[in-house]
This record gives sequence, C-alpha cells and structure tokens, in this order.
Amino acid sequence: MPYTVVHNAEKCDGCLTCVKACAEIHEGLANCQILKCGDKFVYFSCMQCKRPQCAEACPTGAMRRENEIVVLVRDLCVGCLNCVYACPWGVPRFNPQTGRVGKCDLCHERVAEGKKPACVEACPNEALAVKEVKPPAKKKAAAAAKAAPKAAPKAAAAKGG
Repeated sequence: MPYTVVHNAEKCDGCLTCVKACAEIHEGLANCQILKCGDKFVYFSCMQCKRPQCAEACPTGAMRRENEIVVLVRDLCVGCLNCVYACPWGVPRFNPQTGRVGKCDLCHERVAEGKKPACVEACPNEALAVKEVKPPAKKKAAAAAKAAPKAAPKAAAAKGG
C-alpha cells in the first residue's frame, strides 16, 4: 500500500516530539522538521518524488525509489553529498556523526513490521497520521471513458442511415 505522512496543523503545538523520535532512530539526524509559519506549525519531510533528482545524482545507487518511496541504503552511501546538492527541496542532509547522508524514508522498515513511522507514533497530539495514497486514474483510461458514450450515438446513427 503506498502511503504518506499527513499533518494536521490545527492539532500541532510545535513540541518537536516527532523530530526527536525521528533523530533517535536515525543515528542522531532528524529526517523531518517542524517549521513555524505565522501562528501555525507545519511538518516538512521528503516529498518522495516520482523522479527523484537525489537518486539520479547518487553514484553508488544508495539513494533509490522502491515501492513508491525514495529510500537510502545506508551501507552504500559514501557521503559524497551529490544527493544533497541535487534535491530541489534540500531534504537529504549530511550526518557528521556517521559521515553519511540521511533522509526520510517514511520508516518503511518499521511499517513493514506493522508499526507506525517514528514521528507518527511519537506525536502526543495525533497531529501526524499515515494516509494511504491512491494512484491517480490513468489519463488515457479516463479520456477513453469520456469518449465512449459520445461515440455510441454516432455509431448507432451510422447503422440506421
């Protein structure tokens, strides 16, 4: 099931518990942020791009897209920073403690074990939640469905005349 983490700004008080939980399971580097925008707090993490520039820039294949998630295979990362410079959102970040890069992978390993992502599980206000992402309808299929009813009357008229 493709999924994402959604944020309810109305419930978020900016406590950063989610950020701390993320850092705890990712070698001290938080892969998400809480930003203050006016009087609200907003959650920011990897956009899980369909064509991730970070993965294209990675010379070792450590950064890649698997099952709709841009993942980082930590053991393959050499800390070259190509992904950091390639990401238009500034998501991958260098971890000086490990000499490698880190980024949000939606805690796909935890989710595979039946757990929630660390940030979602840790949020005391339930401002974060896991939401299933349904793929958009195919444009060609939608266009064909719209065209089909219009074509039927023409075909019937052609048979009758």
